[in-house]
Amino acid sequence: MRAAVVEGYGGVERLQVKELEPPGEPGTGEILVQVRASSVNPLDSKIRTGQLRFVSPAKFPLIPGFDLAGEVEAIGPEVTRFAPGDSVFGRTGGRHGGACAELALVPESALAAKPETLSFEEAAAIPMGGLTALQALRDQGELAAGERVLIHGASGGVGHFAVQIARILGARITAVASGRNQQLLRDLGAERMIDYQTQDFFDDEGTYQVIFDAAGKSSYDLCAPLLADKGVYVTTEVGPGTFFSVAANRARNLFGEDRRARMVNVHPRAADLELLGRWIREGRLSPEIDQVFSLGDIRHAFEALDSGHTRGKIVVRIG
Repeated sequence: MRAAVVEGYGGVERLQVKELEPPGEPGTGEILVQVRASSVNPLDSKIRTGQLRFVSPAKFPLIPGFDLAGEVEAIGPEVTRFAPGDSVFGRTGGRHGGACAELALVPESALAAKPETLSFEEAAAIPMGGLTALQALRDQGELAAGERVLIHGASGGVGHFAVQIARILGARITAVASGRNQQLLRDLGAERMIDYQTQDFFDDEGTYQVIFDAAGKSSYDLCAPLLADKGVYVTTEVGPGTFFSVAANRARNLFGEDRRARMVNVHPRAADLELLGRWIREGRLSPEIDQVFSLGDIRHAFEALDSGHTRGKIVVRIG
């Protein structure tokens, strides 16, 4: 099978497309998926560049990509929800990816039926970004109807889902992104926009029940003055600094500090994927795709992602 392969820590030059042996027969609770499309995420770049080597060291060579959409090729023992030929989307269960390949073994618990209204490319844009936004706002932020939420990085791969999910949850949304994305954010449901190119949102005079850093570029200490009493700061950033900040905040909570810092650790739950799929079928949620690349252009896909200026998701067409 053809697959994108990362040979070692470094830049996009460490990416190659190679012929590999297929992954083999699915085991108990596993599904072999014929991957039609994947998408790339900042997590893939952090793994490749070694930013997470002390948290989750990689074993090379590895196949990048967590998101996938495709068709069930074969099922293992105890798989009950899918049969060969079914169209599915979801997230790989591994710690380092595996989706940018023609075939991938995926736990049944990490897959859902692909919404009929979406192409494989559109469906592949959803899992990581949609799950991150949902679990950050609903589970970590405990966002409720009528509450005020500020979303930093609102036009990105996670952020554009967060704006839509916050709207579905009934929140009042302030979205932070560049000027060129202001109309997109308004269309997605933001009540108020901040152009970070002309205004530092840290100087905002509002207070928020939830601040979600979907770009992983701020910190609890900088955002704390904008949090209301019992407010929650949630970040996608992972690493020693974030772990220390969250731990220090939890310690302060024991001594009366009521504002909280949380880090979202995404779980590929089938129930959450099914919820996202239902919202898509109802027309309440949709993926924004910046560009689609072929598997042979995997380096260009990561160059576009690493530019930091994408609107929505970068998708890779596999076959």
